[in-house]
Amino acid sequence: MTSRSEAWRKNRHIFDPVPCKLWVVIEPTVIHSSKLRVASLHIVWLSFGLIWPLLYIFAIHTADHIGLFFKAIFALLTLASGALALSEGRKAWRVFNAAGDWKATVSSSRLIWDVAVPSKNLPMDLALADVAKALRLEISRTSKDSDGEYTEVEERFELHFVDGSVLTFDRETAGINPHRVFQALKERGIAYELWSQDHTKGSVDTSKTFQRSY
Repeated sequence: MTSRSEAWRKNRHIFDPVPCKLWVVIEPTVIHSSKLRVASLHIVWLSFGLIWPLLYIFAIHTADHIGLFFKAIFALLTLASGALALSEGRKAWRVFNAAGDWKATVSSSRLIWDVAVPSKNLPMDLALADVAKALRLEISRTSKDSDGEYTEVEERFELHFVDGSVLTFDRETAGINPHRVFQALKERGIAYELWSQDHTKGSVDTSKTFQRSY
């Protein structure tokens, strides 16, 4: 007669734990941007461009104490300012009348970036396996105004691919802040780095310099 201990030894493989893998499912990250937010910068420049035309029409043109020479100069400034307002007004109108949405969806395997107004490199649909890293580049330049010279920082975003190619973006054309999209890529294991480049007056080294990883 077989004892209980002997029976257990013969059939213990039945009670052995079965190895298994635990998969962590990350929900897709969806980033939206409204039409008002996309058009906001154009609206600001539109408002700025209307200052000179309104000032010329209601104050300068009708002023008898301003000579013709100065009125001609103000008229040129008004034309330039009006051209800026017209250009930005068209861009804002195009945004509000565009069919579609500004939305970026980052899943575990793909980046789908939709824009209602197509621009350079957008819209896009790519596999995350093709992306080597995401990069935020801050470029310092010397600018000048009536108060003198000052340093202006331009911001650019880059996607570097495993095949060596690079795609560039900026906030205005992307419609969505690329920093938010790149942060979502970082959560999926893609490196996200901050670099700088000095193009200011008198700069000797203008190469890109690594600052930190996000």
